[in-house]
Amino acid sequence: MGIQMSLTARRTDRVFFDERVAWMLRVNRTLGADSRWVRAKRFAAAFHGGSWERLVSESSVSRWETGGSRPSRAAISRYEEILELDPGEITATVDTIRRYVDTPGSPSAAPTGAADGAATAELDALLDRALSREIMTGAGWDRLSALVTAAPHLVIAPRSARESVTQRLVSEMIIAHGRPWRQRFEALNRLFGHETLGREAVAACAALGADRENQIFIETVGALDGSRHPDASAHVLAQLNDPTNDRALRGALLACLRKVRFGHFTPGQRRMLVPRITDLLRDPLFHADAVPVAAALQAGAGVPLGGPQVAPALPHPVPHVAATVARRVFDATTARLPREPQSDCRDATLLTLIGEILLHPASDRRLYAAMLVASTPYGPSLAAALAAEVVPTAADRVELNVRLLAGLRVLGGQAERPTVERLVTAARLPRSVVDAAAFAIGHLRGTSERGFWEAALRHHARRWQARRDAPSAAALTGIVYSLGIAGQRQILADVRDDPGSPEPSRAAARWWLNLPGHVYDSSRL
Repeated sequence: MGIQMSLTARRTDRVFFDERVAWMLRVNRTLGADSRWVRAKRFAAAFHGGSWERLVSESSVSRWETGGSRPSRAAISRYEEILELDPGEITATVDTIRRYVDTPGSPSAAPTGAADGAATAELDALLDRALSREIMTGAGWDRLSALVTAAPHLVIAPRSARESVTQRLVSEMIIAHGRPWRQRFEALNRLFGHETLGREAVAACAALGADRENQIFIETVGALDGSRHPDASAHVLAQLNDPTNDRALRGALLACLRKVRFGHFTPGQRRMLVPRITDLLRDPLFHADAVPVAAALQAGAGVPLGGPQVAPALPHPVPHVAATVARRVFDATTARLPREPQSDCRDATLLTLIGEILLHPASDRRLYAAMLVASTPYGPSLAAALAAEVVPTAADRVELNVRLLAGLRVLGGQAERPTVERLVTAARLPRSVVDAAAFAIGHLRGTSERGFWEAALRHHARRWQARRDAPSAAALTGIVYSLGIAGQRQILADVRDDPGSPEPSRAAARWWLNLPGHVYDSSRL
């Protein structure tokens, strides 16, 4: 079971998607908290009920869990019910991965029910809530976007109402995490494909991406890869050529990868991309983000690029050190399981996903691989194994450490916090490692003590006062970002009100504290 073979195996996108959904269902059933469901026959006998109205055979469960047939969304919801998972824990992940492999604008898989008076009344109620200052949950956005998708010619008037709905959704999405983020991300992608709401959804992302006071750019600009609308392509190219900041440029590169792949750009736009991507290939700061886009341009239409030779983006060769670490992480993850996996779960797919988390050249592919594992019982074990591999002083592991921390940003919990906290305040580490830790710590489940946050702010404030350079400001921005994600509003207020705090951190704290309360509170649900 070699990781290099796993990474270089060619699959169509649909097969890739079906195999991973099947794997996620299988390991949740066989490795979940309730050992009763290890036997597929017993699980099938319990399937009737809840969101599933029919009897199910053991063979149906087997086909769902081996990729022989594609389970409906209702079937996936029934897995959540029987396994006592939070509603949306698996379905939201499936939606997110499907969006990655599907052509943007593909029909939603969400159930809508009959387009009758009851559905209309439900849509009205959800729109009223979204346009008010009431709390809007991820499940609410999921349902609202499903109902809107079922009515492609629906016109919400006036235009200001369409703008308000899409702006609120994007504002909540970019500060959400975990399942609430996945539900809002899927909702936004559904609205991108809507006849009348799509343009406003694009405009909401573009406006935030161009706002220099905004604190979240990569996700905001990168989300535009989900829209085929010409405005989305224009905004991405504008950020590529005249970015709001470095993070907006990274978001534009991320969006370009799928836009090139799915043919969103016109021939003229593709030709315009060539010199800009060639320039970015020569820039050490953006080379890694530009390589996949360059490879997609070359593969898609034979567009020649000058400058350095680029390797194919999907897949890419496996570095020896990282491959060794991936195998070690795999062994440690499976050794920590509460019980022995069944033979069909011991587990080429898990090894492939670990390889992608650590090795894949496309950052969104690394993110989605981590999300898949996080939605299974492997998640906590993998988080512990990733944390154990962080060796911040090793000169040959800088990029690998950054990718380990990116994985912990999705998978990590309270047990991994001390590892990441130490990196945030450590001296003489590569800036990329410190920045990755600063932006990751807010996403880990659990909490950090107030003393840690204050020490981290003091440490990087001293560095900024001495140097006043972009790297020092980036670390402070990451810490304040994590304070916002973690809900540490009192510390944010202290930063904002302290005239001795560096201005970059005070500005970031002001942005977080100026978010409307109903938007901030909703984003956590």
